[in-house]
Amino acid sequence: MIFVTVGTSDFDLLVQKMDQVASSLDDEVLIQIGYGQYIPQNCEYFRFAPSLEPYYDRADIVVAQGGVATIIEVLTKGKTLISVENTTCVDSHQTEILSAFAEENFLIWCRDLEALPSLLEQAPTVELKSYAAPPCTIGDMIRDFLQELT
Repeated sequence: MIFVTVGTSDFDLLVQKMDQVASSLDDEVLIQIGYGQYIPQNCEYFRFAPSLEPYYDRADIVVAQGGVATIIEVLTKGKTLISVENTTCVDSHQTEILSAFAEENFLIWCRDLEALPSLLEQAPTVELKSYAAPPCTIGDMIRDFLQELT
């Protein structure tokens, strides 16, 4: 299964492209459309769910907008991720995020929605690195800072 998520926003351009591509795929496609206006015609969809984890678990490939929370959730599950920058965002933070993760070979960065069909075709054979979250030391930093105050 290919699971597509736009997160808590709307990303009709991605939803429309995946709906168009879905009709030519052998795989089941399920799209979480968020607040989008476009309603898919060629695949199943839903707006929101309490958790996307069950959908990630079922998916062979996840196609998602470039939000860092979504990226981390999908990569932590060891899933193949094709991530697409939502250019309707206020700034270019998704470009920076996707650039960093793609440079490390953790995900497939779809820079142009026209390339999505070929990226979906290539995804099963692409060798991506496994992602492991870096150690979090903020608790230690806070403790050390507070100890310096006493």
